Amino acid sequence: MNTRMWLWLVLPFTLLLSGCDGGGGGLVPGGAGGGDTIVYMADQDIPGVVELYLATSGTKVNPNLVAGRSVTSFAITPDRTAVVYIADQDTDEIFELYRVNLSTPGVSTKLSGAMVGGGDVISFAVTPDSTSVVYVADQDTDEVFELYRTVLGALAKTKLNTPLDPGEDVADFKLIPNNSGVVYRADQNTDTVNELYQVSFSAPTVSTRIHPGLGIGRNVPAQYAVTPDSSSVIYIADHDGAGINELFQVAFGAPGTSTKLNPALTLGKNVIAFEVAPNSASVVYLADQDTNDIFELYRTVVVGTANSKLSGSVTGNEDVTEFTVIPDGSGVVYIADQDTDEVFELYRTTFAGLGNIKLNSALVANGDVSIFEVIPDSTGVVYLADQDSDGIAELYRATFGGGNIKINPPILTAGRAVQAFTVTSNSSSVIYRSNQDNAGIVELFRTLFASTGASTKLNSALALGEDVTDFAVR
Repeated sequence: MNTRMWLWLVLPFTLLLSGCDGGGGGLVPGGAGGGDTIVYMADQDIPGVVELYLATSGTKVNPNLVAGRSVTSFAITPDRTAVVYIADQDTDEIFELYRVNLSTPGVSTKLSGAMVGGGDVISFAVTPDSTSVVYVADQDTDEVFELYRTVLGALAKTKLNTPLDPGEDVADFKLIPNNSGVVYRADQNTDTVNELYQVSFSAPTVSTRIHPGLGIGRNVPAQYAVTPDSSSVIYIADHDGAGINELFQVAFGAPGTSTKLNPALTLGKNVIAFEVAPNSASVVYLADQDTNDIFELYRTVVVGTANSKLSGSVTGNEDVTEFTVIPDGSGVVYIADQDTDEVFELYRTTFAGLGNIKLNSALVANGDVSIFEVIPDSTGVVYLADQDSDGIAELYRATFGGGNIKINPPILTAGRAVQAFTVTSNSSSVIYRSNQDNAGIVELFRTLFASTGASTKLNSALALGEDVTDFAVR
């Protein structure tokens, strides 16, 4: 497996709870789709103190933090009314969970319960209906991480998992889309063996292991998902052979019984990532199913488990490194060194068998496509690549009907680049972080698809050494 593949596998674990997903306050005109709500994190007022601000106005969202304290992660509620965030706001190095209504910036409410000495909130998610927040914390016993829920209207706080013993922990969780509860991963039955459990909001602390039990030395890794229709869970585990990670489905109505979705794999081969199609009818996954250490893209239809390869043929050590199902369910976009080993480019294929179409323009020597995002209206993709100048990452838009154009103003100076981006939900523009104006200051910009090549700065003025470190758009 090449170095790029290893970096890609590690990245999801280091970016837990990235802020690029939220919404609520600080409306920025977005063209035909209306406005977008944009909040960003920056040490705008005190160097080294990262706080939350509304785009364009620069209004601080959280109450003022003192030197040495910071916001570490945040999300905008789906209804765009508030921001939820983790910070050591009240006590240095004690990280707790807060909410600020965007109608009253600077006034926060603590959402987490009283912390035992040394306790912290480490992750959270707002339910799709914006009525509650679920979070992981060692709130009751130091270093025993458990799962809690706060109902926002009443500020009622409840532990969700079955009580754990010292040494056992909730590792992470996924919300069920219909707002009924959560699926979480924990070594609840056997210490060091992480398995999946379901708990309903209506019956907290009464959890059910949803798949067949695993033996010592086996685990469900962090790759699992609740299907969009809230009917089942798709997950990776070494159920059938120690060290052979394969893809399984379990229906909520049949706990303890799972179905393998991939053809049986031999020792040394593994499924390493997957994504469920929007209609919940199929799963796209990445595996070295055909050739050991050659990771290719496959699709399994859940009912009937028909299996097909989606990525193009390879002749050497080529791999697919990243992929996303197109929102309209028509196919998948992926990055691979499919044509030239160690030259990573962007491709699209359809479930109807269109073939593997390259989306990026010709790359400069040593250039690569690094990340991408499918435009929500399924008309194309935005991707980050050093396409024109080696080592200078810039943004490009490729339409599925043909056509490729640079989005950001040209960046011609080494040491400057686009660092992160997201496409707005109305498919009209891209918000991105870059040091394009000053090599020593990372700032937040917006480019409209209707006027590519020009950008608008969204943050307030920053001094040298101050940066926008994250942002959210809803």
